[in-house]
Amino acid sequence: MPTLSALQFAQQGPFSQVRAFAGDVLFKEGMPAAHLYVIKEGEVDLYHVRDEKRTVIETLRKGQCFGVDTRRPGQPRAHHAAARTYCELYLIDNPAAIQAIQASHDLVQDLLDGLSERLAVAHELIATRVNYQPDLLVYAQLLQLMGQAEIGQPPAGRRTHGAHGRGEAPLARPLLQDVFKHAHVLFGHSDRHVRGCIGKLVGLHLVRIEDGPSGSKQLVFAPRDLVAQVRKVVADAADGDDDKLTYEYVSLDEFAAIVDVDRSVLLRKLSAGEFADDVFTFRRTEIMRLLDTKGRRYFAERKLKPPSEFSEAADVAFADPRALVTAVSRVDSYDLAKLLASLDDEDTKARILGALPARRREDVEQDLKDLRQVDPMESQLLGQTLIQHVKAAMLQRAAA
Repeated sequence: MPTLSALQFAQQGPFSQVRAFAGDVLFKEGMPAAHLYVIKEGEVDLYHVRDEKRTVIETLRKGQCFGVDTRRPGQPRAHHAAARTYCELYLIDNPAAIQAIQASHDLVQDLLDGLSERLAVAHELIATRVNYQPDLLVYAQLLQLMGQAEIGQPPAGRRTHGAHGRGEAPLARPLLQDVFKHAHVLFGHSDRHVRGCIGKLVGLHLVRIEDGPSGSKQLVFAPRDLVAQVRKVVADAADGDDDKLTYEYVSLDEFAAIVDVDRSVLLRKLSAGEFADDVFTFRRTEIMRLLDTKGRRYFAERKLKPPSEFSEAADVAFADPRALVTAVSRVDSYDLAKLLASLDDEDTKARILGALPARRREDVEQDLKDLRQVDPMESQLLGQTLIQHVKAAMLQRAAA
């Protein structure tokens, strides 16, 4: 007897489809479970909220399904679900889903029930046993262990720093690359995340970075007091004195990582004042509030602009395709190459190149390869020239 995957089953039936953008909540724990979802495209996060902490318990991808508990069909949702990326989903109503499951062999039904129960228990364990210690405290503990190991067993011919006799805390100087290595192994954090956490400790003046041997870098700190000092900072934040953690120490890279949006997009939106009043100071609490209430789209999607407000090359994102074709035809190929060389946004580059005929595109790409350095002022003027041509073409088409 031929078998069907969940996606094939959904594609063959007369089931409705929905779309969701990154950050959109599909359902929340406790809501009625009226449908089984099957992912046609994209990724979905299943998560629990425990002790006011959101914990992703599973990330599902194309072809996977979720939303029905075979042990308790029709019972309320046991977790939350939100789109991790842009998604297209099939909605299979409960009667159709349950009927298809019940048509399978009794052994298959028993296996499904057992797996469903075990998965529910595993999800709850993940949500309740995850380590909720703040990253600053986790890294302080790591550095303290590394520092104590170094001070307790200094290499031959190397003196520890500090004077025990005078009561001064001895200083440790582990190599920065060793800290990254241990963080990767123990926490699985990316280089950017590790760099951000260490940067916060530096900003709090609890550690400092100095030149080490053979051009390396090393962290300098007193292991004895580090954890206690960081614990106090964290406690102050919990008591409401959270300026250090929510205002001063969130960089643009951290901002981009929190909302999962490229920094160049955020810079353009900030420069246009699209949400500067809300997060101009990059307050972590405000970023998280907006992410929770408005979703990733608030940060990722630029507000539509009429042609009269176009001011930079990146605004070709709002241009009519035919107007863009007309505009690029009025700009010299070599000038287009210089403009493209100065752009960081790959989407803008692709849009401009896509407006060129094949032969001219080859010429521009070859000029782009041969370019060495472009004057920033010249490239800015070229961008303004192109966008003026776009505005003129769009306004002319609107008036026609």
